[in-house]
Amino acid sequence: MDETPGSITILIDALPHADASLKLKILPLLGAAGKDRVLWPLFHLVTTSAGDEAVCRLAAVQLGLAASLSEDPEELNTALIENLNHPETTVRGACALALGWEGNHRAVPALMDHLQDPDIDVQAAVIAALSSVGDPHVFDFFTKRLKSGSIEERRSILLNLWRFGEKFFRVESIYLNCLDDLSPELVPDILSALTMIPYSPTVLSIYRRMLTKKDPVIRRQVLENLEALDPTEYEPLQEILHGLLDDNDPRVRQSVIRLLRENQSTLR
Repeated sequence: MDETPGSITILIDALPHADASLKLKILPLLGAAGKDRVLWPLFHLVTTSAGDEAVCRLAAVQLGLAASLSEDPEELNTALIENLNHPETTVRGACALALGWEGNHRAVPALMDHLQDPDIDVQAAVIAALSSVGDPHVFDFFTKRLKSGSIEERRSILLNLWRFGEKFFRVESIYLNCLDDLSPELVPDILSALTMIPYSPTVLSIYRRMLTKKDPVIRRQVLENLEALDPTEYEPLQEILHGLLDDNDPRVRQSVIRLLRENQSTLR
């Protein structure tokens, strides 16, 4: 559907009557197209859809996008901040997520106040929102919390630190150091987060080292990361990959076979 005022009106009017499946199809069409016109219909959906987490979350993402394009989102900002205290955890998390548009510094103090929300998923949404705002003070705060926060808080920070794109080299260095300094159970999360930053010689060296770890979960995660790359980018790992053809873990062996087959196809 096109993005004319009439088509947006049709979509907005259809939302209250649509079932969850149709809402999930309509929502992605609204965030970038409707701007101010969709703010309050989306806000209403965010705050009344606690029973359907998928709809609530997608509405929050689209609301944040629309707010970032709005000429005056302050009234919405206030309403979202107030609903960080909503009794429904799904709504609290969705409102936190919606506040995370780039440059929304006004929301930072309120989001910081809710880092200790009793619900883990809400905490994760707050961390994602704070990371998306891009405040340098938040970045410094998060790097400190990696040393003292709970395991779940540290996991959420690691999975979102890449959002501070302007601090790429620091983020890369932090991930590298955390592989050795933090709890081993966080290593797969760090490896997963590495896929969100530019591939580099440092990342390659991390993959090389992690492929030798005894934990098959770690090896599997590295191999999953490699599958997202162009085969020429993991060409330096060929010797290690061939050695993993005899790995004790069948899922590791299967991943290696796929990677080597893809590499051979590329070289033809």
